Amino acid sequence: DKTVLQFLAYSLDSEENEVIEVSLKTIELLVHNNRNHNILRSTFGVFEALKATSEREGLEDALKSLSKELIMKLEDAPAYNTRYRSLKVTTEQSQPIGRKLSSKVYSFHIFGLNEDTRRSVESAVIRIRGVISVIIDTGHQRCVVRVMENITPQLLTELIARETKLEARLILRNKFRQEVLVDLGKSENGRGDDGIEGVNLPEYLPEEESPVKEKALYSFGRLRTSAASWVRTATSLFQNSFYW
Repeated sequence: DKTVLQFLAYSLDSEENEVIEVSLKTIELLVHNNRNHNILRSTFGVFEALKATSEREGLEDALKSLSKELIMKLEDAPAYNTRYRSLKVTTEQSQPIGRKLSSKVYSFHIFGLNEDTRRSVESAVIRIRGVISVIIDTGHQRCVVRVMENITPQLLTELIARETKLEARLILRNKFRQEVLVDLGKSENGRGDDGIEGVNLPEYLPEEESPVKEKALYSFGRLRTSAASWVRTATSLFQNSFYW
């Protein structure tokens, strides 16, 4: 089920090591069965999430190593190995030597995001030059976007609103490590910038920190707890229901 795989990939972005570990071990169980390789490779977002986890700063070395191991196992699978390495060589040759591209990851809560509006959101986002990957979670109305560093979250929310008529809010963490929804349209700085100076930003956004502006925020603290519970249940199901 690709929906399960996409949720596992999404859960790798969690701030809780327990959630990340359970998600990785669930993916590992799936990788052990060769029949799952094709769907794992074809599900958009799985490789991107594993790669981001393997390079994530501040994460336990054991979890980063497991992510790298899973990437290697999928890359070395017979049906995938030749195609992937050919693509990798072509991509590397097309980039200037010594140039390292950097990216950022933004998470958005999109009000009204469901299976009916999913395609329009994806189409709107991927048309932006500089977007690397998009992961949609309709169950939680979330959209996770990896972009080049010159793409601002305000640009993404404005385009989503213009193309889909849906309201998107940036998901960040406040000083209490609680998730909050930031309405970039309510920025009071009046300069037309990113509109995110009013909150404590996560590590992947290298801007400065300043006090939280509560009037543009919406509490979103219970989602991670639900995600952790769901992933543990999924892992138990895989372990008890299949023979590898």
